[in-house]
Amino acid sequence: MTARAKALAFRVIQLVPFILFLVLWEAFVRVSEGASFFFGRPSRILFYLTTGIADGSLLKDFAVTLLETILGFGLGSVLGAALGLGLWYSRIAFALFRPYIIALGSAPVFAFAPLIVVWFGTGLVSKVATAAISTIFVALLQAYTGASEVSSDYLLLMRSFQATKGQTFRKVIVPAAAVWVISAFKLNVGFAILGAFLGEFISSSAGLGHLILVAGGLFDISRVLTGITLLVIMALGLNGLVSLLEDPLRRLVARL
Repeated sequence: MTARAKALAFRVIQLVPFILFLVLWEAFVRVSEGASFFFGRPSRILFYLTTGIADGSLLKDFAVTLLETILGFGLGSVLGAALGLGLWYSRIAFALFRPYIIALGSAPVFAFAPLIVVWFGTGLVSKVATAAISTIFVALLQAYTGASEVSSDYLLLMRSFQATKGQTFRKVIVPAAAVWVISAFKLNVGFAILGAFLGEFISSSAGLGHLILVAGGLFDISRVLTGITLLVIMALGLNGLVSLLEDPLRRLVARL
């Protein structure tokens, strides 16, 4: 059996527990009176998925949340990584701002949501801002940690070559911190989705958060689970995309 065939067989085997779970779930709600009200029904979720995709309503909600997530992810991750790397230039500045960074990063994003609505309104900008706030501190701390943990031997070597601080930053610090930054990007996929979702939960007229909020108000558990299913698919897709971009990003950093 070739390596490709083995990988395919492994993927199929991975699906078996999930399919078995769905079958048992469907059987349980069919034989238990009232169970579908509390736990939903896989067949009903499939119905909502197919009809929602066919009429475009689910695709619209998915696209809205995806756009908010990508914009918030990009803004928060890039800005956070840039700030984290920039703080390497001054340990004093990091020590000065560290309590504020940790305090703001530890505060639940949900607490900022009402303020964000007041500042940015109820449209796209507020959802992007919520997603960005959810990601910026993770990227900042990861980037700074990666930059600050560079071995002093490398820094001494660069000094022996009479390299400027900018050259040291570009040739040593950024490549060394790249692993940490990419790790932050992977973590931030989930945080960005969470931020966009929370923004939609506070105030929205479209998006998967709005879909789940309305369905929850109607006690339609199957529709709620449909929205959750799409959020999981989005997270898996974005994680896969970040993984695909990992090697090109490493090569780009190596050329600096």
